[in-house]
Amino acid sequence: MEWQLVLVAVAGVWLTGVAKSGFAGGIGVVAVPMMAPFIGGEAAIGLLLPILLWMDGQTVWGYRRQLRWALVKPLVPGIVCGILLGTLLLGRTDEASIQLLIGLMGFWVLAQRFIPALQANIARLAGDDAQTPVYGVLAGLGSTLAHAGAAPLQAHFLLQQQDRLSFLAQVAATVALMNALKLIPYGALGLLHISASWLLLLLLPVAWFGVVSGRWLAERIDGNAFFRVMMVLLALNSSWLVWQGLTS
Repeated sequence: MEWQLVLVAVAGVWLTGVAKSGFAGGIGVVAVPMMAPFIGGEAAIGLLLPILLWMDGQTVWGYRRQLRWALVKPLVPGIVCGILLGTLLLGRTDEASIQLLIGLMGFWVLAQRFIPALQANIARLAGDDAQTPVYGVLAGLGSTLAHAGAAPLQAHFLLQQQDRLSFLAQVAATVALMNALKLIPYGALGLLHISASWLLLLLLPVAWFGVVSGRWLAERIDGNAFFRVMMVLLALNSSWLVWQGLTS
């Protein structure tokens, strides 16, 4: 069974690294459910969070020149509230409902991009300060409860229509901040107990290679093609979340 766990963990962590640095986490949500059948959901969370923080640091450093904290800061109060709410609800709420909510929100963003009658709303929504905390709360809540915090951030920053490197930088910085804040409640709840430290050490270089691979891809994809890929990944991510929400 251990060799199967290693193969699944290596694949999941590499995909997560590629997703984080190259595609704003669009496919990274698969890592925990891939590993959970082998070591359990809580153990997977505890094992992956240090690896995620390691990848976050690499990714933020790689995009440091494109980082604009002024775009990230408005999300912070909502993220903190979402993490606090998620901490209170851990073990007390239906994770599937959170996944379904976030998945449907992703489809709403896609609808605004591709349905002509809704496209007029994009500029108004992107500049709507009242909507920003909602994305922050959903990101913090989804990350804490369902490991799905990237989708609300993708939605928020896609509506702002930034260039691809700026988009990746803001998502990376926000996810890094969110994961760092989660150390406090996860530690208090005992979720950071590492039951397979040998696997953690094995996965660190895999995580590094995933981040490097993602950055290499991001720098070589045409801007228009990149955002088409992002839309596809958002659709896949949202579909997966809706499916999990309806079938769990």
